[in-house]
Amino acid sequence: MAGVTATRPRLRDVARDAGVSTMTVVRVMREPAKVASQTRARVEAVIARTGYTPDLHARGLALQRTGVVAAIVPLLTNSLIAEVVHGLTDQLEAEGIHLLLGPSGFSAAREEALVRAFLSRRVDAVFLTGTSHTATTRKLLAAARIPVVEGSNLPREPIDMAVGFSNRDAAIRVTRHLIGRGYDPIGFIGAHTRDNDRAADRLAGFREAMRAARRPLSPELVIETSLDMTAGAEAVGTLLARRPDLRAVLCSADAIAAGALLACQRRGVRVPERVAIAGFDDIEIARLVTPALTTIRVPRLQIGQTAAAMILARLAGRRVRRRVVDTGFELIVRDSA
Repeated sequence: MAGVTATRPRLRDVARDAGVSTMTVVRVMREPAKVASQTRARVEAVIARTGYTPDLHARGLALQRTGVVAAIVPLLTNSLIAEVVHGLTDQLEAEGIHLLLGPSGFSAAREEALVRAFLSRRVDAVFLTGTSHTATTRKLLAAARIPVVEGSNLPREPIDMAVGFSNRDAAIRVTRHLIGRGYDPIGFIGAHTRDNDRAADRLAGFREAMRAARRPLSPELVIETSLDMTAGAEAVGTLLARRPDLRAVLCSADAIAAGALLACQRRGVRVPERVAIAGFDDIEIARLVTPALTTIRVPRLQIGQTAAAMILARLAGRRVRRRVVDTGFELIVRDSA
């Protein structure tokens, strides 16, 4: 068949078969509206027949770019992460840049391995979830001299740029709400804090607010567990067994809080009359359970969009006005507390 090569079709092959210049082929793929309809149809027919795709590797060598940004997230199944990724993708794809995802599983060592792998593929920029990284990860990213954004928390010393909110201050805010309502004692159920700065800061904020209110906080009132509903259900059962006088629980994630709420209802423990429950993140289930969860609303989509805007600015050679952007948070008071 004329025009079909034995190897991967090249730009000049498509141009020859369509009877146009290579620049016209490029324009058809990038700005089709600027090409005459008959010419565009002829080029598109050859592209479809030959299965031609641009050689991004060669283009990247010429431009010193690959058109790919890497994002390292804790989990691929978490709805919180999905909104951040959505914000990143919307902004980046509008500029022809694709997002490459890798899950760290809340492991700093796994994150380091992913950073090595992504840098070896010459990604243009890296988005990291959180601020807990190994020293080697920091060195690798500093040596790469590419834009790096840490998201969902506010680091004291960012690797490069950061966008997020103070998890510690947010936890203080919701804990003060529980204290102000007169609940005593108050327990805490949180995600494991190892290699998870967001979980660690939420626990630290809870403890700080309790100390400031001169509320004693015994170790039996604090449980670290997995980030899911089943873990929340089991943990609240443990707290109730340890402290039958328990009056409120702050959970470091809405998934944990929803599990705790459902477990209380199965046990005949009324919420909030007997035990008040507060969550964190304001995911969809926080509004759907009954009673609806008091929680902290986090601007996840905005975090992703802002991170993408920072990356795009730097890739375009523009100066980023603020290297650390605080998106803030909001306490949402509902019936559970």
